[in-house]
Amino acid sequence: MRNYKIFGGAISALLLFVLLVVGVSAQDASNGFAPRQPAEATLVTITFHNQNELQWLAAHIDVWSVDHAAATVTALVSKAQVPALQAQGYAMTPAAQPITAQPVASASGGDDGTIPGFACYRTVERTTADLLALIAEHPHLAQWVDIGDSWDKQTPGGADGYDLNVLVLTNQQSDVPKGRFFLMAAIHARELTTAEIPARFAEYLINNYGRDPDATWMLDHNEVHILPFANPDGRKWAEQQYYWRKNTNTADSCTAPGSSEPWFPNYGVDLNRNGSFKWNECQGVNCSSNDPCGITFRGSGPASEPETQAIQNYVASLFPDQRGANLTDAAPADATGLLISLHSFSQLVLYPWGWSNVPAPNRTQLATLGRKFGYFTGYDVCQSGESGCIYQTDGSTDDWSYGELGIA
Repeated sequence: MRNYKIFGGAISALLLFVLLVVGVSAQDASNGFAPRQPAEATLVTITFHNQNELQWLAAHIDVWSVDHAAATVTALVSKAQVPALQAQGYAMTPAAQPITAQPVASASGGDDGTIPGFACYRTVERTTADLLALIAEHPHLAQWVDIGDSWDKQTPGGADGYDLNVLVLTNQQSDVPKGRFFLMAAIHARELTTAEIPARFAEYLINNYGRDPDATWMLDHNEVHILPFANPDGRKWAEQQYYWRKNTNTADSCTAPGSSEPWFPNYGVDLNRNGSFKWNECQGVNCSSNDPCGITFRGSGPASEPETQAIQNYVASLFPDQRGANLTDAAPADATGLLISLHSFSQLVLYPWGWSNVPAPNRTQLATLGRKFGYFTGYDVCQSGESGCIYQTDGSTDDWSYGELGIA
């Protein structure tokens, strides 16, 4: 898609700068977490023999990394899961990376709006306050858009919950045609670094407008839409040292904090399996889980969760539908729009399809753009659903954005 070339190059250079400032690798951010009651968990290496076994593991346990060459996964399993896995014939050994024996000390962060133990990562409230201050100082470059409510906020009788807020960055006094870029983060709550990166990206763009040519061009000629917290309810639990991945939908009465395994809560919906495009498409392949207590539970239906609905509705309001209805229809070469969902897992740049190992009709263009994003960091670039990449997923955000709208 030709018009992504300059835009993609500028974004990758600026995001690289932010990644270097944050100073944490994607894999470290996901796994360097001292949980509550870690004695209840075991970090293990599990051998798989084929793609079907890998898919089953990814859908049913907490897989941290996949080594296709060795045919192993590293996973965090509860005490109850160990004998169940062994009974199914999975061979496992203790992983090389131990789990910290004690929770991290709250003295390291926590008193200034940062996360206890992670002083370089701001809380939901602190991030929101800092971005609102940025808007107040630069109203001609930034504005706040409330795109919807979290599950807790719209559910009576529970926690207060949050608005899903998008920070829109652009020079509002520039009336040239503008491209649009949507950057979202923290859809998986425990991936702490992913919310910090777009916040610092925004601060860099604003604070260097008029000084850095790339930052100035970005805001003069583009709209940058940033959703720092796609899953703020879950993120709030993760900030309290819980291994929280999903949202906080309690409708299915799974394990809650304070029960037998309080560090390992398992209610909620995996919002990155809840998208309306190809939801539950991989029936029998374990691209997602139908178990409400499963770590990749897809939800009761496509886009069943308010967070998913808010994101899809907002993105659809930004970008026209540029791809035909057939799976083989390619987006045109002059298609506009770019969407990135940040994760801190596996050091990969993934592009559609996730639900299938069949190449997307724009595979060549998607792979080329992915290589731009992965160039500076050295990340591998691959179609998430193809064998040897990671594992298949259905109902993901990027499959929805490309499948429904033709967005890269």
